[in-house]
Amino acid sequence: MEQAEEFNGVRSVHRLLTGRSDLSTPVQKKWERLDLTPDIGDKHSSSASSWTQRIFLRAAADRPCAEKKKTVKRLHVPETPARVSDFFLLVRVSSLPPSGSQRGARLAIMADVDPDTLLEWLQMGQGDERDMQLIALEQLCMLLLMSDNVDRCFETCPPRTFLPALCKIFLDESAPDNVLEVTARAITYYLDVSAECTRRIVGVDGAIKALCNRLVVVELNNRTSRDLAEQCVKVLELICTRESGAVFEAGGLNCVLSFIRDSGHLVHKDTLHSAMAVVSRLCSKMEPQDSSLETCVESLSSLLKHEDHQVSDGALRCFASLADRFTRRGVDPAPLAKHGLTEELLSRMAAAGGTVSGPASSCKPGRTSTGAAPSAPDSKLSNQVSTIVSLLSTLCRGSPLVTHDLLRSALPDSMESALGGDERCVLDTMRLVDLLLVLLFEGRKALPKSTAGSTSRIPGLRRLDSSGERSHRQLIDCIRSKDTDALIDAIDTGAFEVNFMDDVGQTLLNWASAFGTQEMVEFLCERGADVNRGQRSSSLHYAACFGRPQVAKTLLRHGANPDLRDEDGKTPLDKARERGHSEVVAILQSPGDWMCPVNKGDDKKKKDVNKEEEEGSEPKGDPEMAPIYLKRLLPVFAQTFQQTMLPSIRKASLALIRKMVHYSSEVLLKEVCDSETGHNLPTVLVEITATVLDQEDDDDGHLLALQIIRDLVDKGGDVFLDQLARLGVINKVSTLAGPASDDENEDE
Repeated sequence: MEQAEEFNGVRSVHRLLTGRSDLSTPVQKKWERLDLTPDIGDKHSSSASSWTQRIFLRAAADRPCAEKKKTVKRLHVPETPARVSDFFLLVRVSSLPPSGSQRGARLAIMADVDPDTLLEWLQMGQGDERDMQLIALEQLCMLLLMSDNVDRCFETCPPRTFLPALCKIFLDESAPDNVLEVTARAITYYLDVSAECTRRIVGVDGAIKALCNRLVVVELNNRTSRDLAEQCVKVLELICTRESGAVFEAGGLNCVLSFIRDSGHLVHKDTLHSAMAVVSRLCSKMEPQDSSLETCVESLSSLLKHEDHQVSDGALRCFASLADRFTRRGVDPAPLAKHGLTEELLSRMAAAGGTVSGPASSCKPGRTSTGAAPSAPDSKLSNQVSTIVSLLSTLCRGSPLVTHDLLRSALPDSMESALGGDERCVLDTMRLVDLLLVLLFEGRKALPKSTAGSTSRIPGLRRLDSSGERSHRQLIDCIRSKDTDALIDAIDTGAFEVNFMDDVGQTLLNWASAFGTQEMVEFLCERGADVNRGQRSSSLHYAACFGRPQVAKTLLRHGANPDLRDEDGKTPLDKARERGHSEVVAILQSPGDWMCPVNKGDDKKKKDVNKEEEEGSEPKGDPEMAPIYLKRLLPVFAQTFQQTMLPSIRKASLALIRKMVHYSSEVLLKEVCDSETGHNLPTVLVEITATVLDQEDDDDGHLLALQIIRDLVDKGGDVFLDQLARLGVINKVSTLAGPASDDENEDE
């Protein structure tokens, strides 16, 4: 009976040490060999033939004072063929005042540990020495976990010596899973204490690859193997915060993707989410020409349909990162859509606002159409629409094939449905429509081109000498102090190249967009600075972060891509929304209003040559689908304007109506008005212009309304003139124009 009680005491100690109540087979054998002898007050004397290591653990349990008692037990490790080792574990059980009905235990390290001995035990790994290695690993975990002084802990067990020893255990092919699991736990504790430990692990050749390979050979029906795999995922997640490139080079992306796909349903949720976080970071390292791209895209496409929302959302962000990589390299992103990506995006967009019944149904903001099955907007998906729209925009900008297929898909239904979502969902959908109108009616040549090609020919200079670094810091100080003349002189004299990049990957335009003057930004753009360059963020990101609307407009006019993502996977619009910069948000909501084709500055002769070439080539845009989309969308956005009171939605709707009326030909506009969905469109359009003209102090709105009126009169005067006169729009325009001056009357 006494023996059984003593063994239960060992089981309790083991639970405190490892966090597990069970004793695995090798651990149980280890404890069974121990001679449990209560021996209070006996002092151990060390000799040359043996050595002693003392670990003092205090377990304080909440219990009544009457139960207070102290017991000390000494556990003897018997003699092994290699050495005589006495392993003392002194357990002192004390009590604290009771706290309600809760009882708990806490563990604290009471004395120092000999680091040389601990390191020696860690390096064992043959036969019976494996048990000693396991004891040392558990002790190291306790030291790291329970230490309240990081500096003292790192002095006792310095990472420079202990982390390489731990990594070498992973390189030992004969190491059992239970030893590797505790090893991974110890590495995790080191990384939790200091992320600087990451470079120590990366410095051990093959260590990260060994960690990744454990995810491939995991045996899910074996608890120890499964625990090891889960712990390896945690280690990789922590390493990726500092050295994601090393994990990617070790083949970590495919290993973790395979683990999620094949074993994700059998592991804990937090492990699954950690694995997805690793994948998200590694996708930002993949290049378009990578041989494993096809496998990666296929796996991510399947994860888009995963039942766990965090996994499916993570897969969506991974595709956004991959598309961003394709855009920055100037490569067609069509391979990303091979396994049903666009179909899944359209499905999510439709679910974000509700379900539409068919192509003829009209959707209203915040409502469902009468012919559609009622469906509440999915708030979670509504928050994703920004990412969905950004990803669709990137695909359309970069791939003619994806654009062609997307325009002939269920895209109109999905967009109409998304207009039934919240304000942000509606505005993001309108942002996509704005891009599609350009592609439908003007073609891909109307999109601003990235200047990535020029930067590949002229790489950013980096001065390595100290005087050059000082000069660069002085130039940055000039930008921060808004000394425009100093910046212009530095560039004009050739002291700095316009795309100069500092040691953290920030260009002069990045700095100017954040802290410089408007003149600095315009000067750098005119001198050929790459508006999309920046290792961490583009210049448009910096303008959005610091709330600089005029700088954002300038960057967009010079070809800034509003869909690029920073190192955190966020677009400039996301950054502006986070910081609450409403003016920048309004600009980035309709970036097409400020973006100009790159051939804007060409001389007239070159324009005439290009015009002749275009006349001999294929027509602009997509003449097959353009009329279909205009007939479908013009009535929808006219209704959207009338049925919402939100100023932001009204403003965006009016801008889209103006563009669609401008793009319409006389015949097409008449067809839209004669169609079933547009039978009352003339009245609705005129009512919209009247409503806008009634708004005081809205110069931008008045300008858009006047442009709409001009196009309506030019292209459908016989249809719209009566309506304009009946609703008093002509009088409103006359009042807005004011009385003619005497000089004008004389000229007439």
